[in-house]
Amino acid sequence: MKEITWKGVSIGKMDSGEDLYKQAIVHGNVISIGAAVTIDVDQPGEDPAMFFVEFLYEGHDRTKMFHGRMLVKGHQTVLGNAANEREVFLTNDCTDFSLGDIKEQVNVNILSLSWGHQYRKEHSDADKIDRAKADEKKRKGLNVDFFCKCLYWPERGAFFRLPFENLGLGSGVCNSCRQRESMDCEFKKSSKDSFVLNKTEYYVHDFIYVRPEYFAEENVEHETFKASRNVGLRAYVICSITEINFSEGSRKQTPQSTLVKVRRFYRPEDVSTAKAHSADIREVYYSEDMHDLPIDMIAGKCSVVKKSEVPSLDLPIIVDHVFFCECSYDPAEGSLKQLPANSKFWTMVRRASNSVSKRNKGKEKCEEGKLVESHMWMNVPKEDRLATLDIFAGCGGLSEGLQQSGAAYTKWAIEYEEAAGEAFNKNHPDAHMFIANCNVILRAIMAKCGDADDCISTAEAAELAAKLDEEKLTNLPIPGEVDFINGGPPCQGFSGMNRFSHSTWSKGQTFRLTLASLLEMGYQVRFGILEAGAYGVSQSRKRAFIWAASPEETLPEWPEPMHVFASPELKIPLNGDMHYSAVRSTADGAPFRSITVRDTIGDLPPVENGASKTTMEYGSDPLSWFQKNIRGSSMVLSDHISKEMNELNLFRCKRIPKRPGADWRDLPDEKVKLSNGQLVDLIPWCLPNTALRHNQWKGLFGRLDWEGNFPTSITDPQPMGKVGMCFHPEQDRILTVRECARSQGFRDGYIFAGNIQNKHRQIGNAVPPPLAFVLGRQLKEAVEAKHS
Repeated sequence: MKEITWKGVSIGKMDSGEDLYKQAIVHGNVISIGAAVTIDVDQPGEDPAMFFVEFLYEGHDRTKMFHGRMLVKGHQTVLGNAANEREVFLTNDCTDFSLGDIKEQVNVNILSLSWGHQYRKEHSDADKIDRAKADEKKRKGLNVDFFCKCLYWPERGAFFRLPFENLGLGSGVCNSCRQRESMDCEFKKSSKDSFVLNKTEYYVHDFIYVRPEYFAEENVEHETFKASRNVGLRAYVICSITEINFSEGSRKQTPQSTLVKVRRFYRPEDVSTAKAHSADIREVYYSEDMHDLPIDMIAGKCSVVKKSEVPSLDLPIIVDHVFFCECSYDPAEGSLKQLPANSKFWTMVRRASNSVSKRNKGKEKCEEGKLVESHMWMNVPKEDRLATLDIFAGCGGLSEGLQQSGAAYTKWAIEYEEAAGEAFNKNHPDAHMFIANCNVILRAIMAKCGDADDCISTAEAAELAAKLDEEKLTNLPIPGEVDFINGGPPCQGFSGMNRFSHSTWSKGQTFRLTLASLLEMGYQVRFGILEAGAYGVSQSRKRAFIWAASPEETLPEWPEPMHVFASPELKIPLNGDMHYSAVRSTADGAPFRSITVRDTIGDLPPVENGASKTTMEYGSDPLSWFQKNIRGSSMVLSDHISKEMNELNLFRCKRIPKRPGADWRDLPDEKVKLSNGQLVDLIPWCLPNTALRHNQWKGLFGRLDWEGNFPTSITDPQPMGKVGMCFHPEQDRILTVRECARSQGFRDGYIFAGNIQNKHRQIGNAVPPPLAFVLGRQLKEAVEAKHS
């Protein structure tokens, strides 16, 4: 410690009184604010830990200290072996060390690069020089310099731009510490009629979400078929706060010492399955049920209004926490009654509305009830949207949802398959569609901009790019014109069903290389896995998403799940034992119930095996909330066509019982005679003989469950396929193109192209438009927040 001294005088004091310094001399080396140092770790064989020096100070006991934020090497992040070996990342892990713990100082270049396509060549040339210098140092056995240009925040699944505005100020204040404190769970009493819980303030008369587990004893779930059904998952219970009871005489109020008296509202699914199917999913029923609720059961805020005040919808997607009430429910009698005009409910609504108005006087937006007219996306002019390039465009599911959100308009699209490109054109006629390989279009763009010499491409790509006609070349986007790029590469190579997941080009390695490439180009990056079923489609469909934004923009947050949906927690492995989940599981509830198969296709007319009539009448009115909105303005039903099974598979289909969970295991062990006189086994020989090795081949030749959900939509539904549950719940046929489209959330007016195989492929490859819609809402919110 005698070798450690301050260099210069104190530059100020911390809030707690300790003296701050700008520099210190440690074993002959000058350590300054903003330097990077290493600290020995306890584990033998491990590299020393690296820290960025935020500030230097002298403790009350005269110990010379520094407060540091950990720097991690690329291989210690989610990038793994795809990382640049010279790049380190700032983290929010921070702590205090004695200056005597410092092993050595490390050269870390904190980079702040100019952003924009106009700087690309400049950065490329500088990078080549930098790499050459690093290689030369390595050859000479010298320590290689590191560089840092991103903050790695694994808990949020993101790489953000460095916070230069509050980094290494030496002020005794650490921004990382402040952020951690603000994220802590908070509870406090605000007034006699209000409290703050997890940053949200609650008042008497507020409407709230309550975790369904509190009411679990009142809703015992009967044993039922569980595969592809959201058994046991219930939406939040809607309640209104009538009274807040803080514990008397207690110095500090805690969640455990505080109770709120609430009035319970029931949902259609609490009445009956039939009522749940026919009612609006946003409807709730007033009751006289009162409960004393522990406040840790509260999951958030919502609004209950008159039906006339509910946001209008023209899409089967809900993003607002707004419900309506017209009836009361008596659970003892099981009766529903229309609320009279002088009901206590209307008084409650007026009080809640007045209370919110007073609290938000002078504010532009209400905290809990964003009464957004969802159809307004159609009126957002193009100049107020992001000019978008859609690569791997398919039939346009991703573009459809993003445009519906009002965030983007697709001006350019690239798709390799002609039928899918034709479908995209029919639904997005204003977009410039390029039916070609993405590499060909990239080569053509670089040639158009005079950058052909910088483009490393195959000879075939260069040849095809040179053959593009004049109109295509004119319509090519150039750097500076594209605000936003979205793309959904074919998922087959990266899906959970991929048998070769440990190969070099596995889903994990491609994912890491994608992140590394985006970071190399200077983008901020966020990653996560989302379940489409949690956003309003009746389908189990898990997809990995990556946001990337320039350092000048704000990375969008992930959309919160709006529907309960049975799914394992969707985690991405980071490094070591760490995992990241983009959104919370809905096992503890969500604002709305899951959408069922019956909700989705129960109104469609019956058709036969091999039905090929491409247009027909609906034949009946829509029954469910989802059906009313998925139909949109369509007056004629299109593509209600079914793949034709061969004679034997049709025999098998007809012998599968019309009950939930029925599949090939329910077939009788007998032979059937085909029309050519041949006798064949009804049960496919390969299934029982290999069942032990393949989880009994559950689901093959399977029927869907009316009260369950669809399995993951694939490009070729067939009873012996990877997803064999493809039979209609009651009709002896494979699901139709339109039924599959509805399972993905495509409105009935959406057009598909080519033959039936092409149409199934287009649907199976698509991102569900409702999922793209909620992502678009988050994108729009991030863009508007920056410019507000």
